Amino acid sequence: MRNREIKIFILGCIGLCLPFFLIAAAASREMLIVCVSLAAVLISAFCLFTAWRYRRLRQLNDQMRRVREGLYQMNPQDYEEGELSILHSEIYKVTVQLRESAEQLQAQQQFLSDSLSDISHQLKTPLTSMMMMVDLMQQPDMDPVRQQEFLRLIAAQLTRMRWLIQSLLKMAKLQAGAVQFLPNSVTIRALINKALSQAEAEMLRNNVEWVLECPESFVLTVDENWTAEALGNILRNCAEHAPNGQIRILCTRTALVDQIVIEDNGEGIDPQDLPHLFERFYRGKNAKPDSVGIGLAMSQQILAAQDGTLSVESTPGRGSRFLIRFVRQVI
Repeated sequence: MRNREIKIFILGCIGLCLPFFLIAAAASREMLIVCVSLAAVLISAFCLFTAWRYRRLRQLNDQMRRVREGLYQMNPQDYEEGELSILHSEIYKVTVQLRESAEQLQAQQQFLSDSLSDISHQLKTPLTSMMMMVDLMQQPDMDPVRQQEFLRLIAAQLTRMRWLIQSLLKMAKLQAGAVQFLPNSVTIRALINKALSQAEAEMLRNNVEWVLECPESFVLTVDENWTAEALGNILRNCAEHAPNGQIRILCTRTALVDQIVIEDNGEGIDPQDLPHLFERFYRGKNAKPDSVGIGLAMSQQILAAQDGTLSVESTPGRGSRFLIRFVRQVI
């Protein structure tokens, strides 16, 4: 009876029935009793039915209140067919969407928190080191040779920080889906040459040679710049862990898959590190002191964004084998 429309309806029914009550009373007392009883039964039946309907509506209202409080559990099959069932189904769909949005928002917040923590950790060490060297250089009796050495170290740290910041920005764009890939047909030799230009310094420093075993006609439909960066990160990682060794690049093609294999004969990867190798900022047991742990994670994201996959096989002491696969477009 809290609902104004119910009160109006009952009053309207009584007003409509009153003339019939008067006519029945004029005819006979028995006729009046029958009319009043029939009207009471009909109004009672309507009120009971309406109460049942409003109870269902209250349940839906309670569900919406729980959703507003962050409780998203809801049975998708509470009602039979009808308008209430349709309303319940729509509320259930909205509940599922809100739950998924809340989970995505929570994951994004956690990712942002982890990212800020990782970035802070990666920048804190070189900044502290440079501040100490600057303080030492301000001493009046500092040896000029020592000053030059400190300047060289500071320049190296700044270069490393610049690369780290650029890599983090690229990863952020990849994860946000803000990178527009422009696929075109490119030969594997062109890709390798561009990738080698990025890994050349690491390969020269570690005296690593490379061998390309791919047909001249091996062509991929990918974004040349981004894919070359992904390959360059893999080549740099192989060169880092295979001093005085060799890197082989092999290409194979089937009816469904184009595959590039990059393998080295270096120290290999510890089996405990393999499941985490493509995690951002993960540094394995054999990681070099200046390793950041971001290159392979970026390579995987670049390849995945182009419907490619990146996996690794490794035997400690015998080298590592990176497998890149692209599913061919079949028409």
